[in-house]
Amino acid sequence: MINNITLYLSASNALNKYLKADLPRLPHEPNEQAGVNTLISDSDCFNWQLQIIDNSYKSREKTIIVCEANSRFTFFIPVSLKLSQEELTDRLQYEWQLILAETLEVYRLIPRSDIATLLSDLSHIDFSPQWVKNTDLSISGHINDAAQWVTQTLKEEGLYELPKELAIELAVCLNTQPKRITNKTTRRKEKFLPIKRLLEYSQSLQTSSNEVIDRTNVINFSDYKKGEK
Repeated sequence: MINNITLYLSASNALNKYLKADLPRLPHEPNEQAGVNTLISDSDCFNWQLQIIDNSYKSREKTIIVCEANSRFTFFIPVSLKLSQEELTDRLQYEWQLILAETLEVYRLIPRSDIATLLSDLSHIDFSPQWVKNTDLSISGHINDAAQWVTQTLKEEGLYELPKELAIELAVCLNTQPKRITNKTTRRKEKFLPIKRLLEYSQSLQTSSNEVIDRTNVINFSDYKKGEK
């Protein structure tokens, strides 16, 4: 039964500097380069890689790009006011489930009632956040692609800051397009949809939890949407 899972938040050097933090590096094998560990989400840890970018050259407005290790599921946190590490942690724990729900709502992999049930079941798992400084180079390419989406869209729209609605729209679009990666075990190319992979992972946590949940407390999706506004 899953009672808790470590939510690893792997910050780039730029984000570490922005947060004015002194984040530890992940342990690494002898003779291997520090700070470039391969990130994998499993039943014990949920891994996300984070980068911060300027919306334009040396702009005050920035965007934090967040990418999950297994699925390459990506979302964006617009930044205009300074965020503390604690504030960003709270945002991240909320936002990944919000964007998961929004993407499922658009892509319709499961019924609306199942989305609400999934969110409720995930709320019974204690995701314990742990910040580290690490950059998985195989994820960085996907983050760089997402960064280009942000900067190009802002330029085309004549915007300095990424509005929340546009941030969600971009995330949904990215997460419903095929991704290609090289499997490090088989060395074969894999093609998949980020939303499908993250849903499968989330459902594995949901199944493994085995908790007796009081279904009278399960929210419906319309209530969830109202609460988010």
